[in-house]
Amino acid sequence: MPDVETKDLPTSCLLPGLIDMHVHPTYYWEEPDSAVYTYDPEESLVYSDVMISLLAAANLREALLAGVTTARDTGSVHGIMFDVKRAVTKGLIPGPKLFVAGRLVVPTGGHVHYLPGLANEADGPYGFRRAVREEIRGGADYIKLANRGTDMTRDELQAAVDEAHRRERKVACHTKDPPSQRMAIEAGVDTFEHGTPTEEELDEACEQGITWVPTLNVGREHLIRLEKKRKDRDPGVAQRAERKYAEAMEYSERKHASIEAALKAGVRIAAGTDSYLRGVRFAAIADEIAQLVEFGCTPMQGIMAATSWAAEAMGWETIGSLEKRKLADIIAVEGDPLADIEALDRVTLVVREGEIIKG
Repeated sequence: MPDVETKDLPTSCLLPGLIDMHVHPTYYWEEPDSAVYTYDPEESLVYSDVMISLLAAANLREALLAGVTTARDTGSVHGIMFDVKRAVTKGLIPGPKLFVAGRLVVPTGGHVHYLPGLANEADGPYGFRRAVREEIRGGADYIKLANRGTDMTRDELQAAVDEAHRRERKVACHTKDPPSQRMAIEAGVDTFEHGTPTEEELDEACEQGITWVPTLNVGREHLIRLEKKRKDRDPGVAQRAERKYAEAMEYSERKHASIEAALKAGVRIAAGTDSYLRGVRFAAIADEIAQLVEFGCTPMQGIMAATSWAAEAMGWETIGSLEKRKLADIIAVEGDPLADIEALDRVTLVVREGEIIKG
């Protein structure tokens, strides 16, 4: 076929387009010219929706060029990502295919309730059902819940999951402190985010086919930041950083043990960057996969966490692998990532649904 374009990539490895299961393109609070939000609205300065949208567009372009052809937005302000998704779909701005959750559904006073426009606060089982319906009405492809330990009751969590599944939507749940992981798994969520699940919890997750998104790289970046603050000239800053660093190290060690237990139990792991810290690149999927490998995954398992395992967790049948009848989401990297996982950071070709984006 003389009209077919061909490319010769003799030193590259072809892979399915990467999937980032935990992104926040609209998070602007860490930007240099935004003020830290306080409980007094008159003392806070936040971006306009236009500025937040432009920030999201820039972040998504960066992710696409890094080989992320599909991204799952795990919570956005003011429903902005619904419009950003439409813009990407229409070809107005470059970006990965987007699956958008809308606002986080949380109990009143729960996780991120203090960040303007990000939380849909609810109370009681029927309140949570209503909140889920509101996000679906707004255009949510799936539902993001957030439980910081015991913020949410079991009845509330179960009602939200049941309502989402009744409406044929998958559910992701932010977890961290016990017993939030156990509650999420028992409620039957599809993915649980962050956390340090126990062997018992991981066995149950495996039995139910629930996927874990551990978000490792952002934790590493947090430790790097605290390491610098431990040397601050202000003794008060240094002491607080020392205490937080010890806590973060202990959390990282528990996370490491959980990764090992998850692999032993056969729990599927999916890669999610959760980049929001100032100075940390948004398109950190290669870093996330490298962290999975450092924590015990084989290079192939790390790659599968950002391809086939991620796709299976969300029921995305047309992406995640290089097969007939699947979308032409393809990337090429310089070198062999099975021998050198850092090759994933050397993306030379990006093809999204058959269109050459880079290369």
